[in-house]
Formats: sequence, structure tokens, C-alpha cells
Amino acid sequence: MERALIVEDDPRVAALHRAFLEAEGFEAIVASSLAEALEALEPEPHLVLLDLYLPDGHGLDLLPALEGSYVIVITAAKDAPTVERALLGGAMDYLVKPFGRSRFQEALGRYRAFRALRGKKEVSQADLDRLLARGRGPKGLDPLTQDRVLGLFRHRAFLTVEEVAASLGLSRVTAWRYLEGLRRQGLLQAEQVRGSAGRPTRRYRLVGPDA
Repeated sequence: MERALIVEDDPRVAALHRAFLEAEGFEAIVASSLAEALEALEPEPHLVLLDLYLPDGHGLDLLPALEGSYVIVITAAKDAPTVERALLGGAMDYLVKPFGRSRFQEALGRYRAFRALRGKKEVSQADLDRLLARGRGPKGLDPLTQDRVLGLFRHRAFLTVEEVAASLGLSRVTAWRYLEGLRRQGLLQAEQVRGSAGRPTRRYRLVGPDA
């Protein structure tokens, strides 16, 4: 199971983030200060949601200790020097409070795209272009729906177009568009297998270490 650390001193906000991550299949723990966060880094979390204004210091001071984790900064700070310091210091994404659930989903989808690279021996330029352009997403595809599709694979190793369509209430054509869009982004792989009637069926699976 993926492990997430939430560094946030507001109990209400921390509880919201924890509920969201646990619904997404993470084991999530909360640290309300830099000191608590440092104690929670063993074992190393896969993902860190990092607030900046903490009772015992600035959240960005924690970045050097998070080199092995993917970091999403979540803060009200939007001054250019702070944003620049966060991104140059290794933050994968930066969310300014308040933000919508869809933007949170987009950040989580970007994290999963980065994680998927760990399953590759080499990374192509096409892989990098898909990853770095992910915030825009393929034309005509909603990032929130993409993440709902990806979420289905946490409980099933393989899924067909028909199974995705039935699970999310989509048409077969729409489900196929999203699955193929995710395949082109390098997040899913497709293979042909024989169906129950002996006819070939296309099924999809996650790419990467969690596949």
C-alpha cells in the first residue's frame, strides 16, 4: 500500500486531506509540525502533502529530507519567491488554497504518472512529454474522469472497456477514449486476450511498480 504523509497544523484541513487520500487507497498519517514530520519519515513516505506555515518553522525547510518522496505543496502562500523555492527545491506540484477537488485529483494523477516511470528501464522523450504536459491533459478528456478510471485499477489487475463503462456509467465509446488516452500517456498497457466466446478482447492494466 502506498504511504502518504500530511504535514498540516490545521486539524480540519488535515482530516479532509486524510479522508481523501484514504479513499484513494493510501495509508495516510498526519504530522502537525516539522518535528513530527521528521519523526514520521521512517519508513519513507511515497507522497507528502506539505503545508508551509507550521508552528515550529517553514515547511520548505523540510524539502532536503524528502528527496525520496514526491511532494505536493499545499499552502496559501503565492508570492513568487516562495513558489520558485518550492519548485526548485523538488516539489512536484504546488496548490494554492483554496482549490477544488478536481485540482487535487489532477495533482494526484500527476504523482501517479511520475510513479509509473519507476517501472521503466529507460524513459523516452515521448514519456517525458506526456508527463510534463499532463496538467493540460489530452484534448477533450476531463482530468477528473481520467483519475476515476485510474482509480478502478486499484481493485482490479485488468479491466476491459465494457467493465470500465459499467463501473463509471460511461458509454462504451467514452470509456474506450479514456482508456486509450491513458495508454498514450504511458499510464496503462493494453493486451489482446481471448474472450469467453473465443473472440479477442482488449484489456488494460496499470504500468509501473504498483501494476
